Amino acid sequence: MPKNSLVVMDNASFHKSEKTKELVKKFSCRLLFLPPYSPDLNPIEKFWASMKAKIKKIADGIKSLSVCVETVFQTI
Repeated sequence: MPKNSLVVMDNASFHKSEKTKELVKKFSCRLLFLPPYSPDLNPIEKFWASMKAKIKKIADGIKSLSVCVETVFQTI
């Protein structure tokens, strides 16, 4: 992770853990905590929604799920 990166986090308890604080300090990151109950402000939520929609279009069963996920990741 590049120094001074902005990391966007929700308020999950593990995001505020000592381990997280150590990593933030180690990489000199800036943190942005989103307000509670605001997934619409979290960019990663849009990414996962897009991923799920693409996977639903091509998945035909649980056995092919890993293949679908890999296929969709390659399109990013």
